[in-house]
Amino acid sequence: MSLTKVVKVEEVEKRPDSYSLGERFSSQEKFNNAVQDIEATFIGSSGDGLNEEDLSETADKVYPLPEDWPKIPQIFRRKSCELTKATSPCVKKAVSHLELIQNIIEEWFRERDEEQKSRPCSVRPVASKKQLRFSAASGHHNVIKTAGSAKGRQSAASGRTTISLSSANQLSITGIGAIQEEDSALLPYLGAEDVLDEVVTLLARLENDRIDILKALENEKQKVVRLNDKIDHLCLVRMRELPIAVQREHEACIMDLNELTWHVSYSSRTEKRIHQRTHTAEVNNQRLKEEITFVQRHIPLVKEKLQLEIQAMESIKNAQSKTYVELDNTQKRKNKTEAKSNDAVEKATTERNHIKRELDVVKDSLDKINDDYAQSRLTFDTYTKQINDIKAKLIANDMEIKVLHVKNENAKVAEEMKAKQVREIQTQITEAEFEHDRLDNENLQLQSELDTRKHKMNKRISELERGANVRDARLRNITLKNKEAEMEVQDYMDKISDCQRQKVADEKNISRIHKEKARLQQQMAVTEDEFSKISVINSAVREQLLGEQDKAFKMEESLKHRRATAETLRRQVKDEMHTKSVLVARINSDSTDLVKYKKDTTQKRDKAQKVANEVQTAVTTVLTKVEKLRSTKREKTETKEKIRQQMVETEKQKEESRNKFMEQINNLEPHHTHLKDDVTKLEKRLDYMEWKTEQMNKQIHDMDREEVTFKKLVSNAEKAIVDLEERRKELDLQMESLKKIEDDLKKSYEEVLGRIRDNEASHRKMIEQRKKFLGESEVQKSHKLEINKELASKYRQLQNEHMIVKDKMMNNFDDRVKIEAQIKDTTQLQALQRRMHVAMLAYLKYRGLYNRSELDRMETETDQNSEQVQHLQVKMDDAIKQITEFLQTQVQGGAAAKRVAWGSVGKTSRGVGLSQPPSRQPTVVEA
Repeated sequence: MSLTKVVKVEEVEKRPDSYSLGERFSSQEKFNNAVQDIEATFIGSSGDGLNEEDLSETADKVYPLPEDWPKIPQIFRRKSCELTKATSPCVKKAVSHLELIQNIIEEWFRERDEEQKSRPCSVRPVASKKQLRFSAASGHHNVIKTAGSAKGRQSAASGRTTISLSSANQLSITGIGAIQEEDSALLPYLGAEDVLDEVVTLLARLENDRIDILKALENEKQKVVRLNDKIDHLCLVRMRELPIAVQREHEACIMDLNELTWHVSYSSRTEKRIHQRTHTAEVNNQRLKEEITFVQRHIPLVKEKLQLEIQAMESIKNAQSKTYVELDNTQKRKNKTEAKSNDAVEKATTERNHIKRELDVVKDSLDKINDDYAQSRLTFDTYTKQINDIKAKLIANDMEIKVLHVKNENAKVAEEMKAKQVREIQTQITEAEFEHDRLDNENLQLQSELDTRKHKMNKRISELERGANVRDARLRNITLKNKEAEMEVQDYMDKISDCQRQKVADEKNISRIHKEKARLQQQMAVTEDEFSKISVINSAVREQLLGEQDKAFKMEESLKHRRATAETLRRQVKDEMHTKSVLVARINSDSTDLVKYKKDTTQKRDKAQKVANEVQTAVTTVLTKVEKLRSTKREKTETKEKIRQQMVETEKQKEESRNKFMEQINNLEPHHTHLKDDVTKLEKRLDYMEWKTEQMNKQIHDMDREEVTFKKLVSNAEKAIVDLEERRKELDLQMESLKKIEDDLKKSYEEVLGRIRDNEASHRKMIEQRKKFLGESEVQKSHKLEINKELASKYRQLQNEHMIVKDKMMNNFDDRVKIEAQIKDTTQLQALQRRMHVAMLAYLKYRGLYNRSELDRMETETDQNSEQVQHLQVKMDDAIKQITEFLQTQVQGGAAAKRVAWGSVGKTSRGVGLSQPPSRQPTVVEA
């Protein structure tokens, strides 16, 4: 009797604690080789087989299920599927066990058939002890039978039942319990109970794995829910923060608009002020024009007034010449009167001396004549009285003469004063005319010099303004270039920061990928389906998160870019306003300098020199700034080159990372193809096993038709079949649940694949749309930049035109201010001329009146003098007559006395009539 031994897979397979990828991929080939080795070696028919069986049974123990089934406690001996959570290794192990048992049973049946064919047997046993058959559709067709003879095989074949486990793994158990009369020692030990125990444990493990998989699936669903909640939270955060950022940007734009409106209103107010000033200047100009026309109209009247004044001056001069003539006549008359008075005095003195002499003679004669003394005394008294009266009259005349001398002197002094005044006035008039001519000449010269200097200064100012405008344009260009360079550097820095962030993210992703790769390498053979689902879900969620993060980041970058553009525009507006204010301040300072230059030429020169020095210093400062800007530009170009080099290096690193990933993909693709090949092989093997099962079913049907003796055994086996059917139903329910789980997993896998495809298609579409949008945005950006440049150039042109118009208006305003100053000067001169004219009229009036009064006074005085002279002449005639009469009375009858008397009378008459000194004649006294 030949004995067979049930060999387990644990004896053949290697038992590593952890599988490597190569071992897991080549486990099926090793399994097939081990099965072939076992089929070739572990079949024997000697007594040594019992010892080996006892040893193997003592070495290989299969423990029964514990009480707390389906949880399996830790078994002392480590199983091959202990370190994994997937169901496929345990199923493969059960299939391999069943295949081994099937092969062993088939070999035994062959040997038994050969033995039965070799020896004839007339006695048949009543019934077999036990018949079992296991059929698994996952691999080869496995059948386990126990029988005592060929009849037992036929009865077992007729009473078989099949239990289908699953579409991929099917298990059928067929058996009939009966009592055999023959000795049981003739049947070999097949180990069916151990197989059943192990199958039950494997099914329990499968149930535990299913429960664990359900728990893991629930955990994954919870993870999906959490990730969805997280995505929703991020969306809500974004929805909250985006309006805030937009509101901030809107507020910043409103602030900018308010500032611009303020500047516009300020410029409009300044424009209104300028319009008002121009209106006032126009009104003043019209008034000045009217005054100029009024002056031009009234110039002939003024000329007539001047002619009248000249005529009055000529009449005054004629009157003065007449007064001078009259003064000469009066002086001549006065000289004549003085000469006459002097002659009279001399005559009186001579007559007195002669009288004294005569009196001496007379006294000598009176001594002789005492009788006539009384009469002569009386006459003498009378004559003395008369002489005293004459003396008094002479004294009065002397006093009057003195008074007349004083008056004459006063008149001379007044005449001299008036002459001096007239001369001074004439000199003043001549000097005024000369000064007027000189001032006119100087005014013309200064006007010409002022015009030339204005022309020169205007040229110089225009040149300086041109130079300033050119330098301002250069500065603006340089500042714009520097700003553009700064913006480019900022953009490059942002790009570098983004690249660094992307680099860090890529490094993190690479490290994560490496970790995931290691973990996948650890868990790839354990759970390919679950891992594919979870990885696809995680990758989809990660891609969604990354997409949302990229969108948020791009929105932040766009907002930053818009904010940066707004800040740059604000800075440009501030710079332009600053330059405008600086230019306005310079213009104001230049205008003040020009006004001061109009006041003082020397101060203007000094200020011009100061301005030139300031311009030179400004030019030097601008040159230094330009050099600094050039140096900064060079540094920026160097930094740009460095940034470009870094960009090239980052692109190289990116290409290297792409190459690495492609290499990894290329390395993983053959593994994927190998797995696909394994799957196709398994499917082919399953098809082969189904075909083989069909053939065996056909053989079984044939055997049922041939065998009739198994009917009795069927009735006994049906009871066992009922029990087994109950177990089968339970197993069917379990397998149906497993089928449902597998179907759900397949559906979820297909859905995940569909999602992956849809996501890839949507990702491609999104990438294409983003590329299109990027191209359109770049085109719009270039177009907007060109529009911005055009607007900037137009703004600069308008600003320059505004500055030019402002300069022209300021020049016009300065000219009008000058004209106003000139008009004020002319009005002041006109007022002064009017006042001077009035003063001259008053002066001439008073002078004419004074001259008339003086002439009248002098005429009256001359009349009085002439009357007094006539009165004196009358008195002197009377005195002479009295003297002659006295002499005649004193010298009676004396010829000498008569001659003396008549000689004195003739002398007096001659002196009075001819105003000549009397000739001395000898007095002849006739006795």
